[in-house]
This record gives sequence, C-alpha cells and structure tokens, in this order.
Amino acid sequence: MKNVLIIVDTSRASGRKFLVGVEKYTSAFTNWQVFIKPPDYLPDIIPEMSSWYNMENIDGILARDAIKTENILKSKKPIVINDTQREFIPQTSTIVTASLMIGEMAAEYFLGLGFRDFGFCGFQGLSWSQKRLQGYAQTLADKGVSNIYEYKEGVDSKYQNEAGRKNITSWLKELPRPVCIFACNDDRAISILEACKIAGLSVPEEVAVLGVDNDELICNLSSPPLSSIELNFEKAGFLAAQHLDQLMQDTTEHEIIDVEPTDIAVRQSTNIFAIDDKEIINAIIFLRKNYPKPIQVEDVVDVTCLSRRELERRFRKYFKRTINKEIQELRIKMIKKMLLNSNDSICNIAKHIRFTDPEHFSRYFKNATGLSPLQFRRSMRIND
Repeated sequence: MKNVLIIVDTSRASGRKFLVGVEKYTSAFTNWQVFIKPPDYLPDIIPEMSSWYNMENIDGILARDAIKTENILKSKKPIVINDTQREFIPQTSTIVTASLMIGEMAAEYFLGLGFRDFGFCGFQGLSWSQKRLQGYAQTLADKGVSNIYEYKEGVDSKYQNEAGRKNITSWLKELPRPVCIFACNDDRAISILEACKIAGLSVPEEVAVLGVDNDELICNLSSPPLSSIELNFEKAGFLAAQHLDQLMQDTTEHEIIDVEPTDIAVRQSTNIFAIDDKEIINAIIFLRKNYPKPIQVEDVVDVTCLSRRELERRFRKYFKRTINKEIQELRIKMIKKMLLNSNDSICNIAKHIRFTDPEHFSRYFKNATGLSPLQFRRSMRIND
C-alpha cells in the first residue's frame, strides 16, 4: 500500500473538481492510504496534525496551489504539482493550464458577439496570465484586430484594496464603449465588475466581462452573474493521480498534464450583442434559436430584408466569418456538449439533431474537429 499526501486548496471549485478526478482514479485503480493537509484553522504545532510534514513515510505527493511548494520539492519524493506562481518546475511533473487555448476561446466568443473593441485584465507577473493574453491577442490579430486595451498591473499589487479598484476604475473610464474584457481568471473578473459599479458603467451594455475557471458559486454570487470559461480540472485530477501512480512504480518519466478549456458558461455579464445593425441582429437571433435544426444560409436570409450577398457582406464585417461557418460552429459546440454530458449513443445523437445517418454525422464532426465523435468523447472523459 502506498502512502500519498494530497495538498489541494479547496476554497475554489477548481480544487474541488480536481479532487473529484483524483478520487475517481484512486477508487478504481489503487489501494492508496491518502493523507490530506489539515484545515487551516488547526495550527501546525498540534502534534496529531503536524505529522503530514514528515515525509519519511510518504511515497508520493499530489499538490495544487500549495503554499509550501519549496518544502515539498525538498522531499525528493515522486510529485505531481501545480504551482500558480510557476508553470514549469525542472525535473518535476507539473499540471499546466492550456492558456493559449483559453485565450483563443475567449477571443472567438467575443468576436461571435460582434465586439470591435477588446480589453484584457490579467497579472503581468504570472506566465499563465500572459499566455492567455497571447492566445487572445493572436486570435484577434488573425481576424484583423490589432489593438487590445490591456490593464497592466503586477501580481504583487493589492488590486482588491481601494487604490487598486481606483486604478482599474480609471482604466475602464478611458476605454471606448461598448467594450469586452477578458479577465485572466474569475477573481480578476470580479474586480472588473466591482470597478464598473464604481465607474457607473453598465454590465454588459457598456462593458462585457468574461472570466476563467467557472467557479459557479463565485460567478453566480457576483453582480451581475459572471460568464466564465470552464476548465477540465476533473480530468486533470484523474490524469495526475494516474501519473503519480506510475511515478511511484518507476514506470514513467516526468511529464506535463494539461488542463484544457471545455466550454463557456454564459451568464448576464456577457449577455449582449455589440451590434447596431438591425438586420444582423435579426439574423443572429434566428441562428441562436434554430441552429439545432438542419438550417441553411437561405433560411437565415429569409428572416432579414437583405439579399444573400449583402447579408453575407455585413456578417463578415461583424463576425469575420461566413454565415455557414457560424452555423457549423454553433452546431459543433452543441454536439460537443451532448457527447460530454450524456451517455447517449452516437447514433441517437445523430438522430436527435436530424442527420440523415450516423456516418454523415461522424464525417461532419471529424471534418470540423479532426476527431470522430467517439474519439472526442474518449479524449475528454475520464471514465471511457
């Protein structure tokens, strides 16, 4: 039996989701004796609770957002770790968020809402924050957007105190409106929402805000409720536990475990179309309501007073893609949700969204994603 120490911050949903994935692996594949870091309200001087610092009897460690990272690394035990201050630790298996992909998803989402002015609020001192900006900026640049309004503040600044809120408020007041702001995480996004209140700016009508992590409690308690990018922490927890198991058996080398974005939980903070073209708004509303059906471009044209050529021209102006591409992206997102959130067969999913046969459905999905529906489901779910 292996003795495994788990040190995970459970104050946020990401840590709890990570532990769910760990539990799914351990309950199915191991007989570990698990030791959990004692709660913070118990002082380390209590003998019964200080034994977790003694690494002599520990065979492996899973750590996420650990305060005592340096002490843990000194143990020389097999470790899988995530440190929010450092993405990569030499000679150590690390858990890393796919930050470029996160930034890309944020940019595509805001482009789909018709925004033409884009902001970013992150931390200059953290590499994962800067990579999210990089993915965001590159995707926008590919669509012809060269100017991004970035709020520049280091990780050590106390952005939640009065001075920090004033700085963000001043920045917001200088931005063109309407503007969309991608925040590097939910905590940062909440600070933007609070600053909007101070500045007297309406959300989402003047400022739309998107966070990352989708901590549902935090997002729903914010005012207004915060839209946020969901990350697959549960799968990362499963893979981290699996990898630690292999490290303790000396059957693998150090590796990187990615935490990938899966979806955007849309709430009031981005519930708006930043478009002043009535015909385009009609087209978008029709698309959002009817994309689960096998609609064609002509169906979209029919709800407007424009010719197909003119509608396509205006659509490209606002969204940097064709109407057909928009239909495909909406349907692919829907299919991904169905594949991940249900155990329904591929055949039944194809019938539900009115494909003529499963083969046509599979070709459609693979042409768009590079994976068959079954391959996608297996790659994203830990139980298959």
